[in-house]
Amino acid sequence: MQDKEGLFVFAAEEEQADTELKAWKILTVEDDLDYQNALVNSLKELKAKDGYKYELLTANSVPEAALALSMHPDIALIFIDVVMEEDDSGLRLVNTIREVIGNAEMRIVLLTGQPGFAPESDIMKVLDIDEYWNKSDISAEKLQSIVNSNMRTWEYISQIKSAKQGLQLVLDASRSINGKHDMASFSYAVLKEISNILKITEGGGIFCSSNSNPSSECLILSTHGCFSGIKGQPVGTNLSAEMLQDSKQAIRERRHIFSKHHSVFFFETPDQQGADYITIVKSDNPINEQNEYLLKVFSENVSTGFANISLLNRLTELAYTDVSLNLQNRNWLTREIKNMNAHERLKTRLVIFDIYQFDEKAFTFGNDFCNKLMKLVHQSIVDSFAKYEPRIALISNKTFGMLVSVDFDISDAISYFQNKQKFEIEQVKQYIDVRILELKLSAALNLTPEKVISLAESSLNYTVANQAKYIQHTEEKTDQITRRYELMAELRTAIGNKSLEVALQPKISLSTLKPAGFEALARWQRADGSFVPPDEFIELAETAGLINELDHVIFEKILETINQLKEQGCNLPVAFNASSYDLVEPSYFEQIKTKIEEYSILPSMLELEVTETQAISNYSLIKEALERFIALGMKVSIDDFGTGYSSLAHINEIPSTSIKIDRYFVSDLEFNDNNQYMIKMILSLAKQFDFSVIAEGVENEFEAQWLQQQGCETAQGYYFAKPLFFKDLIVWLKQFEVSANE
Repeated sequence: MQDKEGLFVFAAEEEQADTELKAWKILTVEDDLDYQNALVNSLKELKAKDGYKYELLTANSVPEAALALSMHPDIALIFIDVVMEEDDSGLRLVNTIREVIGNAEMRIVLLTGQPGFAPESDIMKVLDIDEYWNKSDISAEKLQSIVNSNMRTWEYISQIKSAKQGLQLVLDASRSINGKHDMASFSYAVLKEISNILKITEGGGIFCSSNSNPSSECLILSTHGCFSGIKGQPVGTNLSAEMLQDSKQAIRERRHIFSKHHSVFFFETPDQQGADYITIVKSDNPINEQNEYLLKVFSENVSTGFANISLLNRLTELAYTDVSLNLQNRNWLTREIKNMNAHERLKTRLVIFDIYQFDEKAFTFGNDFCNKLMKLVHQSIVDSFAKYEPRIALISNKTFGMLVSVDFDISDAISYFQNKQKFEIEQVKQYIDVRILELKLSAALNLTPEKVISLAESSLNYTVANQAKYIQHTEEKTDQITRRYELMAELRTAIGNKSLEVALQPKISLSTLKPAGFEALARWQRADGSFVPPDEFIELAETAGLINELDHVIFEKILETINQLKEQGCNLPVAFNASSYDLVEPSYFEQIKTKIEEYSILPSMLELEVTETQAISNYSLIKEALERFIALGMKVSIDDFGTGYSSLAHINEIPSTSIKIDRYFVSDLEFNDNNQYMIKMILSLAKQFDFSVIAEGVENEFEAQWLQQQGCETAQGYYFAKPLFFKDLIVWLKQFEVSANE
């Protein structure tokens, strides 16, 4: 399914698209191309409801799916194979969609060809998915049913979300004009907020008075946008014939008039001594049905002067209250931070309370039970922090956010929540672990309120591995997380542009003290000239699902470098690192083999390095891959040998041709008898199993000579040379007169 221009293609792109139809997007994530083709062909046969069409997208791996999701955030339905690059690839992708991306609307259908590996009951218990099917059970009729039901659900949820966002926009607009106490500022605010609702960029509006006589001239009280500068003038001399006609009709019929590119609002105010008001708005965007509805709701607030408090309260409830729990929600907390001035933000901290293992409780006891639990936890927070005047809101289904002054010492209340909370619900005793994060708003002054809350959640998730119950977020952590996300975006671009480089560290024969080969190391230099440490950007690549793409870019750079060295008369092997993500990918071997053939390089010119921990922890999956590389004629080296947890048990089972003594044992070799003993033992084992041995991290003459005396054949380290880019390496090699014959 891959092409030369991108990671995935549209399965239906060969068909002539009907631009009049609204597209419903379906993504299939499947590494079995035969099954995926069959699924896509079946989906092509499905007919969408009138006015709609299906747009099919495909991905053959988790990284390809991540790219598709980033390019198409409006995907309605996704079919995910459970087992792909790794046994749990599909499950991790589900978690990424729900937890990392935060997409709760997308419908997720899991598919499996191995139902025993991930039983349905277990998956439905821990993952937020909609359906789970065995591939062999899906007929054409069943597929039609799955797509239809999930599309209906997605459409309903999307409509509800859009309506709620619109109501919040109207509420914010209403609140904006509510604070205006004179007609000039009030009328200008009305025009401005209508423009915001319609997202007007090139239009504008007029607010004018009327005595309800269509033939009389209306006086312009306020203007906005393209009508600026005509305040105080008669309205008739500044409107098109169509707009003037509609404004007279609105006054005559005492109602609103909506046209494609303009609207006229009539506001009746009988208490203003017979004076009514009209607002004429010109929009550069077509006014659709939803905007028309929102404008009608907004005009009701304007026409009554916000006298209708019940409507306003209802809108407030929808926008800023969690209806099921009747608690203030995330939008409310965001607004509270937004309304703070700079001094108030300096004096305020955000405290996050996250209930551990909440999803498991929701599955076990049900939604009603968990609602009761959340109310009790909320009340416990209120009681514990009442004297500190907290502002508390529910910011997710299992998380509360609290704003409280930094002037208070809340350590006692925090300590209380670090202990298990005990509640009794429906005669069931529950012990709740609550993880707490404290973030002073002074550590995030330059961030929007939405990003402040997201930063706190990211910091909480960033430290989830150690299960700390209390985390203090600092400005340093803000910088770290901000840098992390910036680097992740830059790395994605660098991989796409293939702008990463390769440095080669020489391996030295200890008997001749001449180069015996090289180890290729990835290097990333940013636009500002700084280098990002390999450990940092490799971990970022793994987190972002980019490690396979990164490894492929680096491998191609290595092949280019080998050919460049050959042109300079140097014909020595180069070792490269492969991650476990690569080795468990079924297509990785064929991709490497194809690239070697493309660059006309002998497999013996390459040595694959895999860390001992990777080889052992994924032994059953990686063993077969390593055997294939050895059979191809490539050397395989076990890196960091001696630091793993089952070295002796697996040394005779891991397919390899050499082992690398970790720098941990070489360091301080002159004064550390234990390290000397360990190296002697490793050399003895290597001799027993006919492995060649390379020692890394050699930094002085003693270490080089001692290793040579003990029978170690090859070494690398700063004593001989640091990793060198190609031009510097050529200069360094001249001292040895290395030729292609060596």
